[in-house]
Amino acid sequence: MKRRSFTTGVLGLLASGAVGRPRLASAQSQPLPALVTLVVPFAPGGGADQLAREFAHFAQSHAPGTTFVVENKPGANGAIATRHVARQKPDGSTLLLGTSSTHVLGALIAKTPAAEIVKDFSPITLLATTANALAVASDSRWKTLDAFLADARQQALTYGTFGTGSSAHLYGLLLAQSTGAKLSHVPYKGSGQAITDLMGGHIDAVFLTDSALESLARDGKIRVLGVTGETRTRVFPDTPTFEEQQVRQLGFSGWFGVFGPAGTPAPICDAVAALAGQLGKDDAARQRMIGQGYDWVGSTPAALQAAVESTIAIYQKVLATESMDLRG
Repeated sequence: MKRRSFTTGVLGLLASGAVGRPRLASAQSQPLPALVTLVVPFAPGGGADQLAREFAHFAQSHAPGTTFVVENKPGANGAIATRHVARQKPDGSTLLLGTSSTHVLGALIAKTPAAEIVKDFSPITLLATTANALAVASDSRWKTLDAFLADARQQALTYGTFGTGSSAHLYGLLLAQSTGAKLSHVPYKGSGQAITDLMGGHIDAVFLTDSALESLARDGKIRVLGVTGETRTRVFPDTPTFEEQQVRQLGFSGWFGVFGPAGTPAPICDAVAALAGQLGKDDAARQRMIGQGYDWVGSTPAALQAAVESTIAIYQKVLATESMDLRG
């Protein structure tokens, strides 16, 4: 089955001019609330949490009079956080760091109609895209993906992710289905907990975002066996993609975006989007983001809306074509 890479779609939007940047000066003419809470659907310490805190820190330094705080509400593959934000007043005081996993895939698995996914939130900005990777501890016996899969065909091996029904869970099921490997899923409330158990020898591998794994790989604590997407990532340029290693079904990656409750005023959405765009122009911040595993975008609200709709189509196709159960 041929699948279009989400990252490729984003680059197409950029090339077409659909991802324009609102001017910060215009955004600042409509003041943001005195306190903005950015809700993260994962436990502290993972890739999404790192990204949220980086953005909140930058936004606060560039939006005088506004304090940005990060609040973690993990559980139910993002459903707890998304329900919480959807019920808040649409005044910009409570925002959601949504991902392709929590905001789209989790909703589709829960049988939420695509129209509901789109209408329950106001899109604000597509912050960044990222690949996912399969990794093992550096002291494990598996040096390559082939060696890992060979063992997994003989006996079940465990892999940890950031939640049941997450994109990482889906990647693991696709990997098992396409290679005949016996892979047992171990869900966590965030990447940090999965990494702790990997380091402690309680699970055999993890399937997490590049951003969650970058520092561990740099310190020599883990070994990355394969990455998702159509091309190698700038984070792990020496690690082949799964497609390069003859696993053809993992050629799409994920994203992080900021959403407000439905009805959030356009000037507030534009103000936050402008801050995201400004971060992308800060060389030090952008290089730090790349080093942590992100391809920074910082888009307009319209571009995030287009990204959500594109991702819905991709995941609907995967879920309709592949026979798999992501509920446990």
